[in-house]
Amino acid sequence: MKTISKSTTNFKIAIAVLGFFITLASWSLASSIGSGGDIDAHISSIWCAWGESPGICEKDTNSTADVPYMFQMCDGRPIDSWPLCETVSTTEKMQTLRIMRDTARSPYYSIMRIFVTTSPAKNILTMRLVNSFIATIILFGILKFTNGRIRLASISGLTLTLIPVSVTKIPSINTHSWAIMGVMSSWVFLSAYLGTPNKTKNKKVLLAFFVFSASLPATSRVDATTYVVFTSAVVLLHHYMQGRRISWRAIITSIGVFILGFVIVMRTERIRGYFSMPAPKGFPINQYLLFQFVHIPESLVEVFGYAVGQQGNGPGLVGIVGLSLYIACWVVALQGINKTDFSLNALVIFFLFIVLYKGSLLINSLVPLPGTYALGLITFLLGMSIITSPSEQQFLSHKGNRIAAISLLSITHALTLYSWMELYTQGVGPGFFNAQTLSASSNLSLSGRWWWNSWSSPNWVFLIGVTSFPVFLHYAWRVVNSDLVLRNSSDFNVSNSETILPLISIA
Repeated sequence: MKTISKSTTNFKIAIAVLGFFITLASWSLASSIGSGGDIDAHISSIWCAWGESPGICEKDTNSTADVPYMFQMCDGRPIDSWPLCETVSTTEKMQTLRIMRDTARSPYYSIMRIFVTTSPAKNILTMRLVNSFIATIILFGILKFTNGRIRLASISGLTLTLIPVSVTKIPSINTHSWAIMGVMSSWVFLSAYLGTPNKTKNKKVLLAFFVFSASLPATSRVDATTYVVFTSAVVLLHHYMQGRRISWRAIITSIGVFILGFVIVMRTERIRGYFSMPAPKGFPINQYLLFQFVHIPESLVEVFGYAVGQQGNGPGLVGIVGLSLYIACWVVALQGINKTDFSLNALVIFFLFIVLYKGSLLINSLVPLPGTYALGLITFLLGMSIITSPSEQQFLSHKGNRIAAISLLSITHALTLYSWMELYTQGVGPGFFNAQTLSASSNLSLSGRWWWNSWSSPNWVFLIGVTSFPVFLHYAWRVVNSDLVLRNSSDFNVSNSETILPLISIA
């Protein structure tokens, strides 16, 4: 077994996290500030998070607020995402946008309010880059301070659930950004923390990363906070089922996290209502249940962009590739699994169904809640399947499978980025984006508030993003498959109870 030096490993980690940040930064620049669902409400909630302020937030009525002019509205939506109205220029300095109610304004908005100045476009770009940087820090923590099966599981989950939804949500200023990051990663650091010997100095670092990643959902979304509590409970249960001794410090820390989560989610009547399970309104309970549980699987695979339209049109290439790779990796992980560990995976699947069923009840809809609301749990499901798998060989442990997966995902990432830019920047073509045309057709460019009419071409954003993504995946997987079992190193100590996979270099 070949041993790779720490300096070489650190270089690979640096390239991986840099590639990841550049990819997310490209997505931050790839669309104007009016892109994304409910963006108008999120923007006004950030601008008004500290109360009314002249030129920043005026006439906050708990349903609407006057904020600096952001974008032209079209049928109640930003024209960037709903381009069905004639574009007009304006000299208005303020505009009225809907706003989240006081009871729905999480601490996330107050934190992001720090970056608000008198330049909305620059502020939103800064927030996107900040969220991209937070995600990069979390990736660094995974690559640097976890090892063995845990690192394999976490990078596998991230690799196969990043496209096409996560990569658009993480850099956004939507609260889903912090929610997705926290649910995707908190369980990784908790699992690594529990499996690390007490005298290892990395143990405190892992705890700090767990607290940090768990605080992201806790300060942004109630539903994501419950997901973190659930995933943490499953990790603790698995640790206990493996017969591993849990120290008093770990027990006290876990109890503290659960108490904090309980206090957060039970702080208001609206949040307490989230845990009730009322009967559906307007539908017989038996028919409603049957419809939900038949269609919830269809909703879940929207995470991969796999959706079947009502007119019978099938899913696109992005969805087919993403779902196929995920299923292949999941099936390999489940081979030979014992009944006890399989029950953990079944528990996660059951919780996924309950989450989407409860979501449909909250909005009183017969159609299941979009699966993207539970995106982080899909990552967790694959991660736990790999951690509990008795097989040393996993789907992405094989060099050929890994190369094929990275190649296919790089193609689908390029397709996703291109279609995203084409949607929000009105690309002309074929195959390229014309900055002059964008300046003439985009309301943001007319008002001089977005960068498309600058000296640089938007095609550079596309090319850089398309290039940096496979670089990130290539080096992240080289780290996963590096020989980091340096028994005498305090930086890379491995628990005696941890299973180390065969170390296969991608190079």
